[in-house]
Amino acid sequence: MARIQISDATVAFVNPKGFIAKAQVKVMGENRDEYYKVWTDEKFSEGDSVEIVGDLSARVEEFTSKRTGNLERTAAIHVNNPIIKAGSDAPF
Repeated sequence: MARIQISDATVAFVNPKGFIAKAQVKVMGENRDEYYKVWTDEKFSEGDSVEIVGDLSARVEEFTSKRTGNLERTAAIHVNNPIIKAGSDAPF
């Protein structure tokens, strides 16, 4: 299974089964926000700074666009079996 390392991420949303982390990535020379669904029993709060390493999976998800009302599809990045360190204390 592929592994992923996410540095300088922020907890964007919290849910009962984990949280969504947001991190900046460079795509074609421009920075953009990337979101990762992290599955864990550990408790974090929105705004926490985290470093994450875990198993990578991607799933196709459907949603209704708030702008257009159309059904949209996206590939969501999921992180399973994560090792999470708060802030810059991470050893990786």
